[in-house]
Amino acid sequence: MADSHVGGSRRRWLGVMTGALASLGGLVAMRAHSAGAGAKAKSGTDQAGHDARHRAFHRVMQETAARQQIMALRNAYGVATDLIGKKTPSEIEAGRAIYRRIFTPDASIGAATVESVTGPDAWVDIVKNALATYTRTQHLIGTQYITGLTLPDDAGAGGSAHMSSYLQAWHSDAKDELWLFMGTYEDDVVWTAEHGWQIRSMILHLTATDYRRLGQRPA
Repeated sequence: MADSHVGGSRRRWLGVMTGALASLGGLVAMRAHSAGAGAKAKSGTDQAGHDARHRAFHRVMQETAARQQIMALRNAYGVATDLIGKKTPSEIEAGRAIYRRIFTPDASIGAATVESVTGPDAWVDIVKNALATYTRTQHLIGTQYITGLTLPDDAGAGGSAHMSSYLQAWHSDAKDELWLFMGTYEDDVVWTAEHGWQIRSMILHLTATDYRRLGQRPA
């Protein structure tokens, strides 16, 4: 009977241990499943955050590139105007080519007391007449500030901005008399499928003028 009792006890003990191990295994499996689901959810959240950061960074890069391209329009204008001011046929045409690239064909272009004209070719004539009596010119453009920037969509439609730029323009004649013009360009720019960013409207406001003689030392 003792052996029978011992055998029964062992069987019960083994049964209890087997059940406990089975329960433990189930608990471990449940915890593993829960941990896996949590990791998957966290992974999804991390991926969504990564995607959002990537989109934000891409947007910043697009806007930065657009601002640089827009500012380059005004810088190119200064170069083109000084080329036209040199008065040789080849340099006038080089300036004209730049105007045609940076302005839309129907751009409204004006400056201070000069009445606005339509299109870059008409503005070439205005510039030639304005600089006719000067032997040297230099347009210094800076402090460019862009507002209201909207980028074109994926199809290339839309895209516009406004740009303000300070100007100091130096003009000297054969007698070394210097005329200094200080003002601010106000440009409305748009995105075009053919040329990218272009100026659709330009007006130059006068801030101040000064007259000096080149090469004369102050007393």
